Amino acid sequence: MIQIFLTKPFMVSYCTLRDAMQSGQNPRLASLLTMLSRVLAKIANCVYSSAATCGEKVMYYCARWLMRRAKHVCSNCALLLCSVFMFANLFIGILLLAMRDGLVDEDEFYYENVRKHGHIVLTRKKTLEQQECVISEEEAIEYPSCLEKMEWMEEGWQTHECYAFYGVNGTFCSYRIYLSEIEKHCPILPWRKTIKDDSAVLFENEALSVERDLSGLFKLMFDNELNYKFIRTRITLLWPKWLSAYDELMIKWPKTVSSRRKFNIIIHMGFLSREAGFKFGELSSTGGPLGELVQWSDLIAALYLLGHNLMISTEVKTLKKNIKKIDYKFPCPIQNGEVINLVFTDIVGLRYLRGKMNDLFNKIKCTIRVLDSFGTHAEFNSQNYFTTHKNSLGGSGKNPWGNHQLDLQQFMTMFPHTDDNTFLGFAVEMHPVNQDIRRDNVTLVYGKAGYMWKNAKRLIETVRKFTEVHATVSDNLPDFDSLVINHGVLTGSELHALMRKVKIFLGLGFPFEGPAPLEAIATGVVFINPSFNPPKSRKTSDFFKDKPTLRELTSQNPYAELFIGRPHVLTVDIDNSSQVEDTIREALLSKPIPYTPFEFTILGMLQRVNILVSKQNFCHVTHFPPRQAMLIVEAVSMQSCQDACRQHNLLCERSFFRRLNMPEFLNKSRLCAVINSISSPYAPYECSKQGNPDLYSCASVPTVPSIRRICPCRDFILGQTALCSSCL
Repeated sequence: MIQIFLTKPFMVSYCTLRDAMQSGQNPRLASLLTMLSRVLAKIANCVYSSAATCGEKVMYYCARWLMRRAKHVCSNCALLLCSVFMFANLFIGILLLAMRDGLVDEDEFYYENVRKHGHIVLTRKKTLEQQECVISEEEAIEYPSCLEKMEWMEEGWQTHECYAFYGVNGTFCSYRIYLSEIEKHCPILPWRKTIKDDSAVLFENEALSVERDLSGLFKLMFDNELNYKFIRTRITLLWPKWLSAYDELMIKWPKTVSSRRKFNIIIHMGFLSREAGFKFGELSSTGGPLGELVQWSDLIAALYLLGHNLMISTEVKTLKKNIKKIDYKFPCPIQNGEVINLVFTDIVGLRYLRGKMNDLFNKIKCTIRVLDSFGTHAEFNSQNYFTTHKNSLGGSGKNPWGNHQLDLQQFMTMFPHTDDNTFLGFAVEMHPVNQDIRRDNVTLVYGKAGYMWKNAKRLIETVRKFTEVHATVSDNLPDFDSLVINHGVLTGSELHALMRKVKIFLGLGFPFEGPAPLEAIATGVVFINPSFNPPKSRKTSDFFKDKPTLRELTSQNPYAELFIGRPHVLTVDIDNSSQVEDTIREALLSKPIPYTPFEFTILGMLQRVNILVSKQNFCHVTHFPPRQAMLIVEAVSMQSCQDACRQHNLLCERSFFRRLNMPEFLNKSRLCAVINSISSPYAPYECSKQGNPDLYSCASVPTVPSIRRICPCRDFILGQTALCSSCL
């Protein structure tokens, strides 16, 4: 307000009066005003150099009024009247100026949108204390969206009143405080006293209690009875084990359980919708694929048991109703907790959200988790990169399951095969096994659909030299009627009862990476795992030609091959009869005990889901995994970071790439004349930093021998690869 009394508006009044008097209305008064205005101009210009428009108008009309009255009075009276008016304004202005220093907000900053050496230049209107609100180059790398959000706030903070509610007032520091303490896109200022831990939620959500009664869960599954038949059956069967696992989790890791908060979680299984047309729900009881249904069942059970508020759908109509329950009119976080915290869906559901509900998708993009059995690689996540390089990526040249441009860790896999993605997994159905039970020389074939048996006759004939061969196939097998005993489609409990009587579980090469081999191993059966040479990939298999991954499967179940192995898993070329015979003999002689890796137990999955839901966050920067978990490894020529880390018994941690993308890591040799910014899945490496964060990649193998990748690795808990030792 001080600008109303001093500077330009103040001078306007004098100039208006002076000009009027000089024009002949009152020459004597005009000359006096001219002299007085020169003195006051010097005073005013020393105080401020600009003025508010509204102040200018006020003073202008006051001066005009005074001028009109001066025509009807003597010069001395007019001069006295003007002097009183002007000196009153001057006195008030000086008084406000003196008070100004005591009224300045601690946050009253302005900034020039100029970048110098990776900083935003920041200055004070009148510096009282040096309180830093700058964003350093290191902070900009650690918090990659901070600068962009700060720039948006400068123009956009008045687009909704909720920003002002959180204290945003148009000053640089108010943007910084909001973006660091409310939305957490920026680091918290060191001089702010109310620092919250990264793992804290924005608001104190309702504390959780365990949900032990399934009736509440099943009321949420209503839009298509067939779609939920398998899910309900599996959850009901395993529910006592889930409850026991929760009690054990509370005993072993009480802090990780008691600190959790209640989230609103939307679960949409798009692959079961009518629009998808896959009919997985209908086929689940007649020999259809069950792998995805197993994973969804276990995820739903874990989230419900942990006490979260679930909204479940398999049809688009129900999805829309569930979304309407949450008010998304506010661009800011809402204090009452009515916000979508997480969305679990699949690629089908993701494509629907992007295509038909794009506005909502853009708002909730960071909350989405995509169940993606085979994983997604960086080359297929970026539409621009895929379009430019599709000829060198093999396959069909199409990318129907990719181009989503999410953080790669938002894709959640069935097995821990891709370090770029997050391992969600499933729980192996385990039953007590009597070690004294007599097992027959029986081989149970892994292949419940007739097409899986194509070209398998020679293999089955070889196996029959040593054991009976049993099957659980939904179709007739006319070519194998004299070779196998077919039980038809069995329920889960019937299948496990049969597994407890056999010695061998024989793979036919398909389906890839299903849950059944781990269930067989859990009952003490030897799994014969078909090897692939050449490996199955986009370039060698029709099944993978459209998949958004460059993975190369060396066997039907690479996890069983690499992480379990002998005596539980025997990997062999099933087209080589002599190798098959040797493998059958070895399997019949071995007596493996039932075995399940911890990460595939119900307790292991419950622990993992609890940590991932509580700590993994893509809406703002968090320190999960903790920074101290990072270990740097330099890959050899033509080696991926995933392989480089595993050579040191570590895993590649994609979220750490942004910490490595800095000069001190990229110019250790001191030989780089300049550090180039490139958009490549191989960056960062010596003298080259990553220009596109979407292309950070653990799995990508350089095609240029001179490139040696710089890799961020971490350790992992034995039997729980998704979590580092300091992640709990």
